[in-house]
Amino acid sequence: MSPKPFGDNSGGSSGTGADGQTTGGSSILGKLIGGQQVPGGKSKVPAYVNNELLDRLRNTVVGMQRDPGVLLPPVSLSAFVEAAIELAVEEAEEQHNGGRRYPPRPNAKLKTGPPIG
Repeated sequence: MSPKPFGDNSGGSSGTGADGQTTGGSSILGKLIGGQQVPGGKSKVPAYVNNELLDRLRNTVVGMQRDPGVLLPPVSLSAFVEAAIELAVEEAEEQHNGGRRYPPRPNAKLKTGPPIG
């Protein structure tokens, strides 16, 4: 896998893929993680991370932006997170699906709330 840039100053996406912007997504969690996708747009990620990890993430982005030794620092926290998610998805596809993308989900809405079990 090749390294991914952390976005550009124009605010564009750092990678390729099924980016999508949800229209009307702020109401009731994007109509329960559904919504209408706008090709080439962006969406908020409805996910929780623990506070310590979020603080480390913020510190890392700012630290990389201030470090003159970092050739391509992330332009924003979002750009860093997008690149990290893309890398994790590509690794999962490689390890668990023969390097192919997983097929689209049969139901576009994801279940929310605590795990069952």
